[in-house]
Amino acid sequence: MTLGALAASKMSAANGMNGVDGISAATAQAPMAGTNLGFQAYSLGGELLNNPADALKKMKGYGYDQVELAFYGFDDKAGHGQFTSWGGGSNPTSAADFKKMADDAGIKIVSSHMTPTLDRGAKYDKSTETKILDFWKKIIPDHKMFGVEYIVQPSLPTINNLEDAQNVADIFNKVGALLKENGIKFGYHNHSNEFNKVVPGGEAVTPYYQRAFRRPGDTSPEPKTIEEVFIEGTEKQNVLFELDCYWTVMGQQDPLVWINKYKDRIQLLHIKDFIVIGASGAMNFENIFHDFYANGHRNWFVEIEDINSGKQLERAEASAKWLKSKGFVK
Repeated sequence: MTLGALAASKMSAANGMNGVDGISAATAQAPMAGTNLGFQAYSLGGELLNNPADALKKMKGYGYDQVELAFYGFDDKAGHGQFTSWGGGSNPTSAADFKKMADDAGIKIVSSHMTPTLDRGAKYDKSTETKILDFWKKIIPDHKMFGVEYIVQPSLPTINNLEDAQNVADIFNKVGALLKENGIKFGYHNHSNEFNKVVPGGEAVTPYYQRAFRRPGDTSPEPKTIEEVFIEGTEKQNVLFELDCYWTVMGQQDPLVWINKYKDRIQLLHIKDFIVIGASGAMNFENIFHDFYANGHRNWFVEIEDINSGKQLERAEASAKWLKSKGFVK
């Protein structure tokens, strides 16, 4: 199981781990093996947005070779994309300038997180399908310029029942077909709510609720999770999945079960811990990496939350050193 080592992490803390957020000095100074190390740009927050060129060069120095974009938005007035904080920012970086900065730093832009903007509470259905597809059409040129292999949607649309989830899957198929025509693969990234279960015409509920209130002797089929509806309701050639291992655990699931149940669909990973990768000892990264590689996949991205800490670059460096010290990472 993925969760088992939490007690070991507490013991390590009690024994005086004194590095960054629980990473020992010995681990932080371990020699780096050659790896294919990626990071999610969201992890750096303002430390990236305030000085992208400097932050990207520092990440390269820590050993990161690949990035999955965040903070990109299309400026309708300018006619191109730019990178800003959620508040807009006073000094945005154009898409073309960011690409040059990444090239200069020696970091390849492999993937990008993008989500269509809809009115609050709006659902994926026939009334919003055209607006959704128009959004994806608009951001394709910049992403071709970036040279991405993947664009991944990281946000869950409004879903109240099984029919809503099926409608989302139908539109995901169309988005995937559109991006495929333009040489880009489309994927979906989970948080924890995707492991809620949905029934026809009913409310989405947590797995715990389903177990606790399922009546004795009930032989009806177990409701599917939203994530299952997405995976099983989309076509392999159009839609892949990026499993966020941390949020999968928060959804009361074992990432290893999902990685192996859907070997050909889960093609990307988010490697995430409570903060610094490896610090908690609670995530079984060795088995996660082993099975992911065994399934024939290669691309994964470190993601670190708490992006307003002012310690993001420091934590990214400690995470890279921990990963590169492990023989199971490649």
